[in-house]
Parts: sequence; C-alpha cells; structure tokens
Amino acid sequence: MPFISRFCSAAWLRALFLLVACALPLLASAAPEPGAFLWDPRVVRGELANGFPYYIVPVKDGSAQVSMQLVVRVGSLDERDDQSGVAHMVEHMVFHASQKHPEGLRDYMTSLGWQVGRHYNAQTNFERTLYMLSPEKRPERMMAALDVLAEIAGGAKIPDAGLESERKIILEEWRTKLGLTERMERQRRALLRAGSLYPARPTIGSEASIRTQPASALRRFYADWYRPGNMALLIVGDVDPAEMELKIRARFSGLEPAELPARNPADPVLGTQLRIARVQDAESGTSQVGWVFRFKRDPEQNRAGFRNRLIDRLAERLVRHTVRQRAGALPSAVESLTSSRGELGGNVASLGFAASVALGGHQEGLRQILLAQEQLRREGVDRKALAEEIAEVHRLNDKSLEGHARRDISTWQQLLGEALVERRILQDPQQKQAEVKAIMASITAADVEARVREWLASPDQLLFMLAPGLSPLRLPSQAEVEALRARIASEPLPVPQAAPAKVVARAPEPGPVGRLMAEEVDEKNHVIRWKLSNGDEFIWHRTQDPQLRFAARSAAGYRQSGAPAWQWQIAAQLAREADPATQPPGSLSRWASEQKLNLNQEQKDDSLSYSGQSTAAQLEDLLRLYAARQTASRIDPQALSGSLRQLARQIARQPASVSAALAREMAVLRFAAAELDASPTAEALLALEGEAGQARIEDLARQLSAAPVRYFLAGEIEPEVLRGLLGRHLAGIPRDPASVAAEPLLQRAGRHESRLAIGIEPQASVRAIGSQSMNWSPERAVGVAILSRVAYRVLRSELREAQNGIYRLNFTMTLDPASGRLGSELYFTTDPARIDELWGHAHKVLATLPARLDDALLEAEIRNMKAAEGRRREDAGSRFARLQLSYARWGDARYLADSQHLLDGMNVRTLRALAAELALTRDMASVILLPAVEGKGAGQ
Repeated sequence: MPFISRFCSAAWLRALFLLVACALPLLASAAPEPGAFLWDPRVVRGELANGFPYYIVPVKDGSAQVSMQLVVRVGSLDERDDQSGVAHMVEHMVFHASQKHPEGLRDYMTSLGWQVGRHYNAQTNFERTLYMLSPEKRPERMMAALDVLAEIAGGAKIPDAGLESERKIILEEWRTKLGLTERMERQRRALLRAGSLYPARPTIGSEASIRTQPASALRRFYADWYRPGNMALLIVGDVDPAEMELKIRARFSGLEPAELPARNPADPVLGTQLRIARVQDAESGTSQVGWVFRFKRDPEQNRAGFRNRLIDRLAERLVRHTVRQRAGALPSAVESLTSSRGELGGNVASLGFAASVALGGHQEGLRQILLAQEQLRREGVDRKALAEEIAEVHRLNDKSLEGHARRDISTWQQLLGEALVERRILQDPQQKQAEVKAIMASITAADVEARVREWLASPDQLLFMLAPGLSPLRLPSQAEVEALRARIASEPLPVPQAAPAKVVARAPEPGPVGRLMAEEVDEKNHVIRWKLSNGDEFIWHRTQDPQLRFAARSAAGYRQSGAPAWQWQIAAQLAREADPATQPPGSLSRWASEQKLNLNQEQKDDSLSYSGQSTAAQLEDLLRLYAARQTASRIDPQALSGSLRQLARQIARQPASVSAALAREMAVLRFAAAELDASPTAEALLALEGEAGQARIEDLARQLSAAPVRYFLAGEIEPEVLRGLLGRHLAGIPRDPASVAAEPLLQRAGRHESRLAIGIEPQASVRAIGSQSMNWSPERAVGVAILSRVAYRVLRSELREAQNGIYRLNFTMTLDPASGRLGSELYFTTDPARIDELWGHAHKVLATLPARLDDALLEAEIRNMKAAEGRRREDAGSRFARLQLSYARWGDARYLADSQHLLDGMNVRTLRALAAELALTRDMASVILLPAVEGKGAGQ
C-alpha cells in the first residue's frame, strides 16, 4: 500500500452520507431550534441523572445476538507524559477483579460460555476505549452483559497482583506489533501529524512503560476518566427499548460524576513553510514521492459546516479526476500518480499527492506532482466532471432512504459509535436527504475551484521521499524545490501526451484443432479420462455440481536448466497476461474481464498450474482463454519493464534487509548454493531491457507452454459438449514431450545452523526447517496432520506455560506426496537473553516427541479430525483436490472411494507407530536471529 494512502483513504459514498452534524449538545432536552438537525427517529436516547448517556436501536434482522458497546471517550492521546500506554493497560485490567466479581470479569464471562472475539472484545486507540459485548438474545444473557459493562464502567479494582500477570500478555501484544508495518507507521505519523501529540502517544505504549507502570497509576487514570459523563452505552438488536431503559437505570445510576482532567489538544499546530523528509526502512521496498498540504477544516456542526464538507468532497473528487488524467500519460520513470484527502484532527485536514517511481526516478516524480498542482491552479476543475459528480451525489441521495431501511446491527453499531465519539448526531434520514438536495443546488463551480486553490495555497507543506531499503537517496534542498516550482509556474504547461487508446475487448481467435485419441471410463468413481492428440491428458469427474472446477498442471516449474529461476518466473508471470500476435495489446485481458473469467496461475519449483471455476455455459470461454495464453507469442514490453523495475527495487532493498538476509541464509543451509537460484544483478536486469530481452522472455514462455499437461474438471456438463470443447480448444495446443522437467529442491542431510545478529527489533527468533524421507499415503498424511497439531500443543505447553518465555509460536508438519518427504517448520520469538535456553527446550521436545505424546490429547485430536473430515467429504473443493492427488500418486481415481474410510483405522496406536518414524531434528536447518549490535547490522 502506498505510504500516503494510509492517511488519505476517504471513501466517497460513506463520507457523503456520514456528513451529519448538529449545533446542539447530543442530548439537549430543549426543543430544537428552527433548522437544527434532528436525530434519526429510530434511535432511542436517554441520559441518567449522573450524566450517563445511552442509545438504543431496536433492529430485527434475524440475528441470534444483541450488540452492546460501552464507549469511553479516552485514549492514549489523553495520557500525560508519564502515563505512556496506561489507557490500553486499563482496558486489559478492567477484566480482572471488580466489586461484584472478585474472581474477575474474564473468569465470570468464561463461566457463561462466552469466548473472547466471539462474545466480547475491547479496543483502545488515540481517542477512545471501546468495550464490545455480543450476548445471546436471551433476557438473562443480556442482563449479564449489562452487569459486565456496568462493572467495567465503575467497578474495576485493578489489583497489583493482577497487573503483574497481565503485563506478560500486554508485552506479548506489544511484540506482535513489531515489524515493518509498525516502523513505517511510526515514521508516517511523525511526519503527517507533526505539531501534535500523536507521534508521542503510541496506544500500546513502550516496552519500558509496560514493564514499570504501577497499578496505582492505572487506578488513577481509571478514576479520572471512567466517569458517567465521559461514557456512552450503545445497544443495537432485537430488544424492547422501554424495558432496556429500566435495566440501564438500575445498573448505571450509581456511577459517580466528576470533573474530567483537561484534555490534550488533538489538532496539529500548522507550520508556515515546506518540510522535506526522508522515509526509509531496511525492509521496505517502496519507491515513492509524496507531497502533503495541511490546512484548517470547518468542523462546525450546522448547515454551513455541512455545506463546507460537501464542497470538500466535490473538490477532492475533482482533484482526483485531474490527477487521474495526468496519470494516463506518465514518463517511464513514474509508474503511477494519485491524490486523496484525509483528516488529521477535528479541525485539520490534508490533501496528498503521491507518485510511485522507478529507482532514480524521484526527481521526475516530484516534477509530475508539481505539474498536477500547477494545472489545478491555472485551469481549475473540469466542468463536465463536476457536473457528473453532482449528478452522482443526487443519484445516491435519492437512494439514501433505501439504504437506511436495510441497515443491519453491525452497520447501526458502527455509524452510531462513530457519531458519538465525534460528538455529532446521527441525522434523521429524511431531513438529511432534503438538506443534501438543497445544499447541492447552491454549490457552484466557483465554490469548488476556490476550495481547491485554498488547499494548494496552504503554507504548511510536506515533501517526502521513500527509497527501497537503505539505498542512497538524495533529498532536494528547499531552494531547489522552490526553483523547480517557480520554473513550472513560469512556463506553459506541457501539452499532455495523448492518452493511450482505450483497449477494446477482443475474444481470442480459434487456435489449432486436435482430437480425442482414447477414452477410459471409471464407472465406480464417475470419472472419464481422455488422451488428447497432442499428448495431454484430460480427467473429468462427473458430479451434480453446476459449478465446474478446472485445473491444469505441468512440470514447467522455475528450476529448469537454461535460465536462472527468476527469469522462468518472469516468463510465467508475463505469459499469463500475454496476447496473441494477431491481437492488440491488452485486448485479451479486457475480454476476459468483461466475460468475468478468472484463471489463476501458480508456479512452484517443479510445477506450473492453472485453476478456475465456471458454469457449463462459461466453460468454453474459460478454455479459450487458457488456450490463448498457452499459444500467445507476444509479451507486453511495458509489462516486462514493470517487472524489471519491481525486481530492481527488490535488489536495492536486499543489502540492508533483515528478511532477505534470513531467507538467503536459510536457503544456503537447506540447499547449498546453486546457480539456478541466484538473485538477479542490476546488470542482468539491464540485459533484459529492449527487444532482445523481450525475445528472451518470449522464448522462455514458449518453453514453459510446451510442457505436457494433465487437466482436471469436476462438475456437471453434457459429455458430448465437453468432448467437442476439448478437441476445439485443448487438443491442438502444441506440446513437446521431450521438454525438460523442472528440478525440485531437496533439502540436504544433516544439521546446519547459523546465528545472525542483524535484527532491528528488540527480540530474538528461531526458524528451524526439517525434512526427512517418509512414504506417503492418505492415511499417513492425515496422521501427520494430527501429530502436527499435537506437537504444536506440546511445544506451546513447554515453551509458554512451563518456561513462560515465548511471544509467538508456529509449528507445522506436512507429508508431501510428490517428493515423499515429511517437512516440518518451527518458528518462535522471545527475549534475546533466553533464546539459547528456549531453543534448547524446543529442540528437546522435537527430538523426544514420541515419548511426550499424551493419549488423551491424541484422542481429542482424532475426534477433531473426524469432525473436519466429515465436512471435507461434503466439500466440492476438497473432493476436487483429492481427484488430482489420486492421479498424481496412482494414475487413477481410487482415492475418491478410499477416502470414505480414511479415518477408519486411525487410533492412538497407529499414531504412536507413525510418530516412532519421526526424526525431526536429524536433518534440520535453523537460523537464530538476534538484535543487531549497536552500530552494526540492519538499520532503518
């Protein structure tokens, strides 16, 4: 996702119909002033004598649950300097001991059979803390939920002992957020919200604050902010409002009101000049230029404010229209140009422009952004586009009452919650519809153009640049930027290059025709197998399913002689979008899109496969598309250039990338160095530019499509119709029986381990991958799946419960039918000081797993697997996968019948016998990642 889009992702439709406001307090008891916005009449509102507000929306949508939410208007933005992370820690601690439930609210809800995520959850952000309950629609359950929320609102004790145990859970949550996304988000926030407290108030806090905040600090924060006037209760579902109001009064009237502490300001303080910044991270592959204007917005909760916000939305759409037009004819160094608007506080908004650029294309990206801004200043907005946007607003407004009538519980809860946090009303839909109509009639092109120019004249501006990894990036000086902007302003705007002609959809022309050579019928399994005249095989499993499933598989993997793996991968990728020489570029893809055809492609080290679904009526088009892709002879040179630019960004990122270094090290340990698997160099990429490179990739693509194919189809279609389709579209595709099959990667024997002290985050990790020879059968594969689950639980019990030392843990075992090898993979993160100790415990568990298996645990997992198998037997996708597996293994369809008895012989004894064959640590590659020594290793 582009860096800039994380803060500029306003959704036009949603934004339009959430533009509701009111100049009165949310629960004003006086009659509304003439012209004031009215509440949606479906919302039943009230306020207790202590200032506690509640909102009830009776909704009968067939749901078995009722949604109850307690909104507390406090988040990390309200913390003092010495309270980092306290708002979030309080959110955790209110589920511990309370006045009415000294055993803890979490234990109480567990006793009711409620599960976190399904029946209850909580979230904290910068502005609010939200507690969500979804009790069953039974009176006693709904009352229990109200009891829980009342305890959260005013009965939490936050005991010292409970905090000490909860710290470990919060620290684990903190560590799960570490990584590239969090680091880039931190940089983004520091730039876009500069001048506010947002950068200094991460919701989860810091490691130090989580470890050291005393329970007394949490109790003080709770006492300060968890007050009735700072909360609101939202109930949506099939409830009786009058009865629910009585229950609310009985539970929440005892909350004591108090004056709240002074709030920290949310809005950033705007500057008066251009800031220029670099955004980079060792793991990021983004190459981008961004420009952001920050300015005041009108937050007024009245008709004038509503009108301003409608003008804002139209202006945003018209800016986007201009930018999109310019993006249709960009220089080769600039891959895309976008714009969007976002909000950075109650009174501050932003307009952003972003250009994705090739390596070394940052200067040209900046130029294109400035050209777009200058065009908007000089030419204003496109009148035709404005008329279309206004017409679209009227169209949607005319349909708004229909959408209101269809609101379900989740939609009501979301809209009402957002309105309360932002302290606005959820407006009467009929009044809002009339307001939109009247306001839109008063908005002119001059209004919209004035708004755009006002944004572009804001003195608070930010230019930022991103480059892959830590590759060199020279930032322009402010004087250089201003000189470029002045030069563009003084010159005629470049005549826009003619946008490429719209691609016209065109169906593929008929290809070579073949015939069916032989037919074998398996009546028991309802399968027919045909041999095609080009040597391919086609297997059809006739079922009553009207949805047809199609698959094609060859040995055209990416580990073949004649070219490095990355070139075979590019060839497969681009061949998927290639066009026949007789058709204009892009016409085949446009036709496939219009016909709603989706043909998925997956290339592995030893195979190339395609898959898709269609109805019987669509199957001919799906086969035509597949055949055209197989025989297409022209690779789009622009697509090739795009792939090469993407690879170039990856190469630029690799020298400082921790993940790339880990992947390289693991590959060396597992497979040793191989020329086929070497990463491309900048020189190798350059060699593929131009006509010679295009010819090279087209030749590789032809070699891939020459590999013999085995097809599979499952579903209902007339046999004679299918026979005709196979002859017309598949049997004539040229194949070469002598084509070279790909070479699978096989892990080398022995134990191999490396330690890399290059980590960016303050944690250590172990990744261990094992491989051993093991005969495959369906029964053994299912047994391995069961043992994999049991092994995970044994590892978790040892490392988390017994040793209390891991943050994240993953473990899997799979038995591969193609290679006849069992693969295992273990990954966990922990405190760097304990990595060797815990790796030793994990290694011992894997080495002695058969002796650690518990009969009760095995029996429980057998029951789980039998329940899952019952569902798989009824699943058409699972049956289709088993058809392919059966032919890959035995060359016939026996597995379809045999799988009906797959678990008949599965018991503790057979699982223990299978476990005795495990040698998980004998042939294993492991990489231990440690934090970088200060001044060395990867950076950001």
